[in-house]
Amino acid sequence: MTAYAPPPPAWGRRKRIYQLGVVSGLLLTACTWAAVLLGLAEPEPAARVMSLIVLVALFTPFAAMWDNTGEQRTRVQRFAEFAYSWVLLSGVIQTAFELPWFFLDLSGTIQGAGPQHHWLWMWWAYGGADTRYITSNPTIAGIEFCAGIAGPLELLACWWFRRGQRIRANWLALLLGMGLTWGTIVFFVAEIHVGCADVKQGAFGLWVKWFGLNLPWMLAPCLFIPGSIWDLQALYEHRAIERARQLGIRAAHEEPVRKKASG
Repeated sequence: MTAYAPPPPAWGRRKRIYQLGVVSGLLLTACTWAAVLLGLAEPEPAARVMSLIVLVALFTPFAAMWDNTGEQRTRVQRFAEFAYSWVLLSGVIQTAFELPWFFLDLSGTIQGAGPQHHWLWMWWAYGGADTRYITSNPTIAGIEFCAGIAGPLELLACWWFRRGQRIRANWLALLLGMGLTWGTIVFFVAEIHVGCADVKQGAFGLWVKWFGLNLPWMLAPCLFIPGSIWDLQALYEHRAIERARQLGIRAAHEEPVRKKASG
């Protein structure tokens, strides 16, 4: 059995893909919103541009499965890197989008929002297609309350990952990930059940905004959940080996003492 080795820092093309995700998902989105606020861009074309930008960013964690030329990572290392990358991205989105939306919905601020409400544009850009987000849909309110609370906890798990506390980080990420997966299933099934009656803006609204922007939360668990389980298995095996080694060393030191005492 080989010794446990945590995922090495990303480099090469994987690192460039992650950097692209950060730039596109955060910087370009912020610039687009600023352009709408300043009247430099029309809300609806800008919403389509932002949707495509975010769509690209949402799939960047899947680069964790792609080795650089000459790189040889174990299966656990590839899946564990994906788990960290996905939990970080999900945590940022849940904290920055879902959690504020819940309070905007709770206060009634977001209800009936339109393209003229520029300071609500980031939420309307999606809600213009999935109108459940601008009509106070009770199913969505429940889902997003749970998702919003999960966001800061996902970021806590990432902080634990960074500090080397991988066992507690994996357990927290797993618990949150399982809950978010069920929430995503409810999200899709609830709307399919009514024939996607709440989805507007034609094919773009259906396939890019409603389906595309939420699809990663259905795909990611297929890699993230087994990745965290395998990482936990490797960590516990490593802990058991270290414990056995320490007990063996202690026994080796205590044996001469026992022999001397018995003699």
